This record gives sequence, structure tokens and C-alpha cells, in this order.
Amino acid sequence: MAGKDLPDDPTSAAVEAISSSPGHPERPIEQASEDALGRMNFVRRLADALIDKSTTKSRGIAVGITGPWGSGKSSVLNLLRQHIKETYPQALVVNFDPWLVSGRNDLISEFISELIRTINADPKASERLKKIGATIAKYGELIAPAAATWIPLLGPIIKGGSGLIKDAIKSDESLTGLKSRLTKELAAVDVPIVVLIDELDRVEDEEIRTVAQLVRSVADFPGISYVLAYDAKRVIQALGRGTDGARAEDRGRAYLEKIVQLQIPLPVIFANELTHLLASELSALKSELRLPENFQSIERYQQLAKLLTEEVIDTIRDISRLAGTFHAIAGMLRDEVDWIDLLGFCALLTKAPQTVEVIRAKPDQFTDEIFSEAGMVRAMTTEKQSADERLQGLLPASENNESIKHLLGFVFPVLSGSSRGSSRDDTRFDALFRRRPLLTTLRLGLVPGEYSRADIEALFVKKPEDIAAKLREAYQSDTITQLIDRFDDIYSELPSIDHVNLWQGIAIFAKKPDCEWIRSYSPMHEVVQNLAEVLERCVRRNPFFQSTATTIFSNLRNQGEDELTALWLRRQIFLHGLFGRDRRTENALILTDQQTDAVAKDMSHNWRTQHLSRKLIRCRWDLSPLYTMLDTGIWDDPCRKVLDDELADDRALDAFTLMLFGGNYTNGKETVEKMCSYDPYMARVEARLASNDLHETVRVAMEKAKSGGW
Repeated sequence: MAGKDLPDDPTSAAVEAISSSPGHPERPIEQASEDALGRMNFVRRLADALIDKSTTKSRGIAVGITGPWGSGKSSVLNLLRQHIKETYPQALVVNFDPWLVSGRNDLISEFISELIRTINADPKASERLKKIGATIAKYGELIAPAAATWIPLLGPIIKGGSGLIKDAIKSDESLTGLKSRLTKELAAVDVPIVVLIDELDRVEDEEIRTVAQLVRSVADFPGISYVLAYDAKRVIQALGRGTDGARAEDRGRAYLEKIVQLQIPLPVIFANELTHLLASELSALKSELRLPENFQSIERYQQLAKLLTEEVIDTIRDISRLAGTFHAIAGMLRDEVDWIDLLGFCALLTKAPQTVEVIRAKPDQFTDEIFSEAGMVRAMTTEKQSADERLQGLLPASENNESIKHLLGFVFPVLSGSSRGSSRDDTRFDALFRRRPLLTTLRLGLVPGEYSRADIEALFVKKPEDIAAKLREAYQSDTITQLIDRFDDIYSELPSIDHVNLWQGIAIFAKKPDCEWIRSYSPMHEVVQNLAEVLERCVRRNPFFQSTATTIFSNLRNQGEDELTALWLRRQIFLHGLFGRDRRTENALILTDQQTDAVAKDMSHNWRTQHLSRKLIRCRWDLSPLYTMLDTGIWDDPCRKVLDDELADDRALDAFTLMLFGGNYTNGKETVEKMCSYDPYMARVEARLASNDLHETVRVAMEKAKSGGW
């Protein structure tokens, strides 16, 4: 399936859900009860620096609270506001966000307006305070004469202040005289006034300089303390603009030091605090998303949380955005995709969105379950590359760093530095590196033209021949992946259908239509394998379905079907650890160990007969029968001789090599030697590579065979 078949914006629905959900990830905390990082001690000491406890008056100090975007500066200001109002009920706390205003004069007028609005809104404000408001109004008019937007706000003050504002505006006092009068009036005020200026680092350079001038000229008064929240690097850059090189930083830093008397960085956040915060956010979602009760003790979760908080996540906002994104996406994909992998994918969405675009465009590069011929060629040609070499060609330059590489390696093992094929040993059928969960995640159920529930229900009640015809049509139109995915989504919810009839139709589709040697690697084997896995996943999800699966297997076996049954049989052999195979408990139980043993031997004898009449390998998509015959000991010298004779034909050599080494398949010398005469086979491969008529997939498979399977 090509990237172009995926939705233009796989996260659009997630964004909408996030923005409409409670606990918006971009919103800072408002109350001390929400303080998960214990910053109230810091806030209390900060309040003491702003207000003199003995006089309950502001110290007239300007403090800068610094930290990168998303580190919690706005939350600290909210906590500070709450603490001041609780400790000093008579205090006036002015909130000013320059990001909501544009233009120098607008900034000044809005700042003055906010001061006056705060005074006017306090029913306990004394005549003395209202007089200060009048003086501030005149002072602001002289600083920004073109800005009068604040004047309409003065109406209530004029009404309650006996014309003080009118008198101030009519005055012919100079700016210096007004500043001197305002200084004296503020010195006599017996309530603390604190101005909180947030998000200074989010406005344009010119506006940052204007706010700086405000704090320097308008705000440089006793009786008013100021707290400015900003990213120091960004503000220094803006203040130093116009100066070249290193001097620009020195100039900006010097300017900032004249404005704020005390610059305090936010308390450092340790990785274990972020880990605790992440767990707290997920715990709040545990019931809704049906996360495991003991999720914090799951080893894979602990590994991911450690990776995220030590390498990927930098700020509190990162945690909130990750939790918000996971809330939305996991709500859509619940029970379809491994939730831990999904959490890792959400971290990529929030920290490496360009990399996610690459995943959307080239999903074949992130899974070892290939589902298109183009993807197969690409996978085969990159098989010899190291994980780092592959990532170098995939990651955008801006996101090509070790932390993103490690996160990708966790979610997609094929891109990790571990041994090749490790992802295939993963027992989780819903792991994100697998084809179905990956495409389900990328589409969020929104791929245009996908098969509806009604389409699937209508299809699987047809006659077997009609089911097979519909599957062939989907394969030829390149929509078979969507059909299988939708089938997999709802199959366990279709208990009333005739399951035997359904799988008879699938078996007709799965059978190779001719006994000609395959000439290039075909995705058909992956398609058949994916169809077979639908039944297995249904059994794993619902153990009560085991008896139905056994009935399906027996019915197909009795009718001589040996494509689907051969695949299921291989997995039953591994499930029970038969014939010396390592036991793999992730497989679905369809047959007992005794049934598996008997069926494997019976089918192997039948396959031997077909092979000796030269009607086995050329009539197959894969070599599953040969592997089972090797396990059961049925493959013998006559079988080897027939295969050696067949491999004298170039077409047979090409097809056999594709089955051994095509796509993600690999085999060691020992396995190949059991099937045929190894040295003559390799000599034929060497000679064949010199020809000019090889399909690209054949050439790559032969190079792989020559190199020992890579």
C-alpha cells in the first residue's frame, strides 16, 4: 500500500478531539491542588521577594522568571496569583499578556488599561487608589498619545472618583512631574500591587522591546512589583537585535539586566519527576482507555517512560501534550493497537511530526511485514544496510537526533540496532510495527474508500466462489489491504455468519491459480498470510472461538486445501514445540499437540507425492510444505534429487531462490543443504547472476543467497 493511499492528515481528528477534551494540553494549571511538581514552596519564596511581609507593601522590584517554552512559567504565575490573593486579600494583582496585543501604542495603552481596570474592579479600592488610577491614566496618555483605547475604561472611575481623572487629563504637568507625583502617591499606598506579565517571549522582537521599555519607564515605580515570565535566550536575542555577532547577545543581556533586578530560572525538573507526572496523567485516563491496572509495573512501559523522560521529553507542556494526544488517539484505536506502542507513536507526533509524515508516506520502511511489490523491492535492496544507515535516509534533518532514533527503534524494532528480524519474534499481534496496527494507526479509520461494515457483512455471506472473486477484484485494484484490515477489525463481531463457507471462499482465492514458476516476488504470499492471521487473532482475542477455528481447519483439510492450512499448521507446530522446534506461546490454539503431530505427518506424505510428480513447489506461493516435511522427516534423498533436477531450469532456480531469500525471508546454509545439493545450487546462482534477464526481485534475492542470507 503506497503512502498516497493514506489520509492527507491522519491527526486531524485527533487534534479536534484534543481541543474539545477536558484538560486541554496547552492550558497551564490554575490551582495549587493541580501542582504535581511541588512548586508551591518556590511560589511562596517568590511572593516574599515581591511583597514585604512586615509592611504588606510591594517592594517595587522587577523579577524575571525564566525557562523554555512549555516549562511551566504560566502555571507558576497562576499559582503566584492565587497565593498572593489568599495571603493578602487586599492586594491588587494585575495580569498582562502582551501576546494578546499588537503594536507599541496598543501595548502601552492596554497595559495602562489593565492597571486601571484592576483598580476599578476592586470594590474596596480607596479614593487614594482611584487618584493613582487617574495619574496613571495621564502618564499613559503622555507616553502613547496616539493611543486612546484605554480612555473608555475610565468611565466608572470618573463616576466614583469625583472627577479626579478629568482633572489629571487637563493638567499641564510634564512627564517628569507626573512621574514624580505618581511615585509619591504609590509610596503612600498601603496595599501590595503586583503586575504579572506572561508570554513575553512569544511576541515579535519590536513588541518585546516595547514591553521592556514599559517596565523601564511606566513600571519603574515603588509600590508596584513586577514578575515577567519569558525564555531568557529569546528575549536577549530580541533586545540585542541590530547589533552584530556576539555583541548582540552582550547588548541584549545588558539591556535585560537594567529592566529586571532579579532573574530566577524555574526549578530544574528531574527525569523521575517527569516520569511521575506522565504516570499521573495516564492514571487519570486509565478507566476511560481501559489501561491495565498495573500499567506502571509493566516492563515495556517502564522502558518507554525512561526513554521519553530522559531523552525525548523536555518540559511539563511536553507531558501534557503527549497525554492529550494519547487521550484522543488511544480513544479511537483502543483494543486495536498495543497501547504502549501507541504512546510511543504519540510522542513522535508531538516531538517529531516530520518523521510521522515520513512514516505515512513510506509505511513499508517501518515494518518487516511488506504489503506491496514496490515496498518489497525497497526492503530487499536495503536489507544489507545497518539501522543507522536506513534511518539516515528516512529522518528529516531537523529531527535526525539520537533521541528520535531511539524512540523509533523502540516502536519499530526493524530500525533499532538490535539483530535483524528481532521484531518478528515479538509476541504482540497488535504491535505497531506490524502491518495492520500500523495502517490502522495511520488512517485512524479514515482512509477514503475503505470498506464499510455493511460491505464486509454483505461480502462474507456470499457463495464461496463469489467471495473469492471479490477478493481477487480487491487484490487487482490494490485495495486488498483495506479489505483485510476491515475484515480483521470486525470479524470477531460476526458470530452469526457461516464461518466454514467464508473460509472456503478465502481458500479459493488463496490457491495459486497455475503451476507455473513464479517469476518475481509476489505480495500474494503476504496477503494469504495476513488472511490466515485474521483467524488466529480472533482466537487470541476470544478463546471461545477456538472450536470454530478447529472446525474451519478440519473442513478445509478434508477438502484437500493446503495453502491456509499449511500456514496454520506451521504455527501449531511452533505453539506445541513439536519436532524439536522452540515453543512460541503467542500462536493461537487451533489443534491439540496430538492433532498437530498427526496432521503434519499426513500432509507431509501428501506433499511428498506431489513433489515427486513435480507438482508441488511450482504450484505454491511459498515453501511452507518443505519446512514441515523437513520437520517431520518426510523430506528424503528422492525429494532432494527431484529438486536438484528441477533447479537445472532457470525458471525453477529463480522461483526457488525467491521463496528462500525473497522479501524478508532468509535461510541458513544448513536449511538449504537439507533441501538440495548446496554447492551446485550456489554455482547455478552465481552463473544466473551474470545474465541480463533477471527481474530485480530475483537479482536481489540471489545476491542475498550469495551473501549467506545477510
